[in-house]
Amino acid sequence: MPILDPTGSSPERRYELAPRLLRSLDGATVGLLDNSKLNAAPLLAAIGDLLKERYAIKSTVVRTKGHGFSYPVEEPIVRRVGVIEGG
Repeated sequence: MPILDPTGSSPERRYELAPRLLRSLDGATVGLLDNSKLNAAPLLAAIGDLLKERYAIKSTVVRTKGHGFSYPVEEPIVRRVGVIEGG
């Protein structure tokens, strides 16, 4: 009878994080993208509230994707929000 090892193995890959363009969220405007999944809006609202408690953020901006969550965000939303505004 063969015995199977459930732990498995995989080659370990290490990835570098994207460079951090801001040292802190203090004074920043934070963008949150609602992907239209169930409960995404209340979850993002709670995240926005936590960020306001922990940092002196300027404001939060919430945008909602127009298509379903399995589709990429629409280009007009990306252009309107931008990656980093004033960063």
